[in-house]
Amino acid sequence: MFKIFKKPTSYLILILILAFFLRLYKIDNPIADWHSWRQADTAAVSRNFFKYGYNPFIPRYDDMSGVAQLPIPNPNTYRFVEFPIYNSIVYFGYLITGGVDEKIARLVSILFSLGSLVFVYLITKRYFGVKTALIAALLYGILPYNVYFSRVILPEPILVFFSLGMFYFLDLWIRNNKLHLYILAFIFTACAFLTKPTAVFYLMPLVYVYYQKEKKFWPIPKRYFLMFLPAIFPFIGWRVWMLQFPEGIPASNWLYNGNGIRFKPVFWKWIIQDRFGREILGITGTVLFFIGLIKKPRIDQSWVLHLLAFSSLLYLITFATGNVQHDYYQYLIIPALVMITAYGFVNLLEGDRNYIPRLITIPIALLFLFLSIYFTYPEVKGLYQINNPVIVEAGKKADQILPKDAVVIAPYNGDTSFLYQTNRKGWPVVGFPIDVLKNKYGANYYISTTKDSKTNWLMRKYTVMIDTPKYVIVDLTRENPKFDKSKDLEP
Repeated sequence: MFKIFKKPTSYLILILILAFFLRLYKIDNPIADWHSWRQADTAAVSRNFFKYGYNPFIPRYDDMSGVAQLPIPNPNTYRFVEFPIYNSIVYFGYLITGGVDEKIARLVSILFSLGSLVFVYLITKRYFGVKTALIAALLYGILPYNVYFSRVILPEPILVFFSLGMFYFLDLWIRNNKLHLYILAFIFTACAFLTKPTAVFYLMPLVYVYYQKEKKFWPIPKRYFLMFLPAIFPFIGWRVWMLQFPEGIPASNWLYNGNGIRFKPVFWKWIIQDRFGREILGITGTVLFFIGLIKKPRIDQSWVLHLLAFSSLLYLITFATGNVQHDYYQYLIIPALVMITAYGFVNLLEGDRNYIPRLITIPIALLFLFLSIYFTYPEVKGLYQINNPVIVEAGKKADQILPKDAVVIAPYNGDTSFLYQTNRKGWPVVGFPIDVLKNKYGANYYISTTKDSKTNWLMRKYTVMIDTPKYVIVDLTRENPKFDKSKDLEP
């Protein structure tokens, strides 16, 4: 029995089991936790595949408000962002289980994250050895930030999986030029770019691998064109196809530097102090990361993973506003962070004649690794919290009593998580006068968790179906005959 645990794969399996069970925490959460708006949009596409029929080329969600590049409504609820690979897999999961269940969607994310963990191990093992690879895999498996974002209903878990697979198989193919490696590299590259073009940041270190292999940058051998051009054709085709549905394309240019924050001191404060030092690695983990980053690889190692870390920095700088505004954007660079952090930890653990004695560095390394988890868990724990349970309660009630084809107005400051709970298409914000939403876009029910001036006015003008201290449901198809239109104007 003890001989089994002398094999690195045995420890990897134990890490995978631990990582799997950690990710089951609150797997039954409704889509009302952190970043629920983006999760709701993603989950709605899979649910609508199940409700209305599967067509990956016409993905639809629930929002009719038209958060698009052009200021126009989206009455057909088109949702054109990443090609719906993740949504399709979740849909097939719904088919197998016989119904829509968000736990299936979260489980799909979990399984892909475990696949990413295996790639983290394999890639780190290739460049830094088995010991560092196991530490990197362990960090990827148990970092609280990574645990949370490995079970969200977002495309990020499969993006990282495909990007790591692309990196791993392209690396091997460049060096060995085998047909089976070409096929695997092609599949992972095509899927990575179809998911999100930010996968390109995983390609940059491979330029160095290419140079090591070919000993020159130019001319580029034909086999590289035969790999990359066909692999990105599906992505180009999808982007061209998207242009036919402009009302379904969310605005994205602001992600680069929409608020002008790039390179300002506050940008580095957000990324290094808040995200790295507070949420992802903790202060001590960040120290280990920088130790690994400045540690020169041994002669039998390579700069490839250091270059992956630097390309991750370039990603942060490129999408400056997106990375400051949305913490899930950093999920893409977690593999590079844990690889370099593990490298820093192992170097500190093993000691070096340039360091203080190992008698001191070993306990420091172990303490820093432990504190990395200890400090970040309280910061991430709140992400699981249901921020407003009332939207779940009101949404379930609306789903029970309203017609299946109802079009609802569920105002929540433009956040679609409330709309998602109703299981109906409609509006997450009152973007037009109520009469316009009714007569032009077919809205026939209004659901609100706040009795503001708009809600109180609608309760006077129309028939109130449900009125509780927590929420109200108003039937917009039945006007109150006693309502005085001339005096009581819409606020």
